[in-house]
Amino acid sequence: MIVSEKQSASPALDLDGLFDASSVAVIGASGKPGKWGFGILSIILMKKGERKVYAVNKRGGEVLGLKAYQSLREVPEPVDCAVIATAAEDTAAVMEDCVHKAVKFAVLFSGGFSEVGGEGVRAEREVAEIARRGGIRIVGPNCMGHFDAYSGFFTLPYKLPVNAGEVSVITQSGNSGIGMLAMLHKVGLGISKYVSSGNEADLHFEDYLEYFGRDARTKIVLGYLEGLREGRRFLELASTITRDKPIVILKAGRSGEGAQAARSHTGALAGTEAVTAAAFRQVGVIRVGEINDLVDTALAFAGQPLPRGRRVGLLSMGGGLGVISTDALRSHGLEMARFSEKTIEKLDSVLSNRWSRGNPVDPAGDPRPYPCIWPLLEDENVDAVMVVGGIGVVGGLATLLPVHPSLEGEYAGLMQDAEREELANFDRLIEMRDKYRKPVVIARTVSGVMVEETSKVFEKMQQHFMTPYTSPERATRALARLVEYSEYLGIA
Repeated sequence: MIVSEKQSASPALDLDGLFDASSVAVIGASGKPGKWGFGILSIILMKKGERKVYAVNKRGGEVLGLKAYQSLREVPEPVDCAVIATAAEDTAAVMEDCVHKAVKFAVLFSGGFSEVGGEGVRAEREVAEIARRGGIRIVGPNCMGHFDAYSGFFTLPYKLPVNAGEVSVITQSGNSGIGMLAMLHKVGLGISKYVSSGNEADLHFEDYLEYFGRDARTKIVLGYLEGLREGRRFLELASTITRDKPIVILKAGRSGEGAQAARSHTGALAGTEAVTAAAFRQVGVIRVGEINDLVDTALAFAGQPLPRGRRVGLLSMGGGLGVISTDALRSHGLEMARFSEKTIEKLDSVLSNRWSRGNPVDPAGDPRPYPCIWPLLEDENVDAVMVVGGIGVVGGLATLLPVHPSLEGEYAGLMQDAEREELANFDRLIEMRDKYRKPVVIARTVSGVMVEETSKVFEKMQQHFMTPYTSPERATRALARLVEYSEYLGIA
């Protein structure tokens, strides 16, 4: 953890104008596909709404249907936010123009500053000092934009599928952040706000965390972090925010070589691993090790109630999967629940005498998972349920099983009936999960071929943030994060 001289910002840092600017100028705007100024301006225009948009290019003329001003000073009306996509050596002069124009926020895409060391450090300091003199707050430099999915203000250079939702993201890596957005969308999670913080010459990770902590639309905060500039402030903010909403962090730069890479990437100063890990645990920050884990954990928090303990009831549609899943649960400190006699009796009534008669539940070839789930949710000895295989597979079976041409019509009808039945069962699953306040995490089989992602069942699973995890191990990690946070809050 790094503690810098700047240990506090204003009591109520207002970034509303950054995430919902009424007017924006793109400096370095371009009509050439592949240029930063082309992508950024294109996205802003696609979502402009009532927002005033200005193009600035030193050659003048016209860019993407807009008059191109040769300098920001020529823009005839006020500009709230300037998006700067010029070369690093031109940035100081552009920032002087921003001061003259009384711009409130600037988003700096340019690289070549503190991340390269030497002259870059001096140049970044100069730009920051100019901005500070004019009261301008800076995102970056060396960043990849930001957005608010509710206001529709996007400064990303790429067109990405984004739905409005309850997850907000702070990332010190632009490319990793773009990948994270794609993965979040794939599992059905929507975004409230996103920012690529870059070198953090002015606004720090902690500033965005403070703002997202107060944002009513943000329910979960995700972060990619290489180093903290205000370690003590981060801990103070996190200790307050985590009482209301989870903070999930991927902290990179754990190894000595990784810390050196972080300095070369964003100029971040990475603290010692042991101190960082202990501090995160103390204030309830959930630490993960990879981007997949970050997304998996966000999915769990978005869709599941917090468990009251570590005891898991496992339903596995196959003996080998049960062994794999049990090992995964135990390796993450979770416990295999001991079913009550009443639960055993209920399972006896719906399964053949070949079933495992214990935890994990192996139905011994019975393809119906739902009748096995109800008793587990009702059992007071079970705090959470994990299901491996069986849910959402109707569409997958339709494409996997061979059918004689003479029976295709009849088989299609059977599959439609099976899908209707599963949709009804899934509705009941949601009702019972919420009634008993027990998370239900779902994993695909190891091969992952049995879930049809275009089916109505899969669509409903996404809508309820219960998209199947691609392996039992990933489902287990996500469940363990729920338990960790529940224990921190004193629920488990």
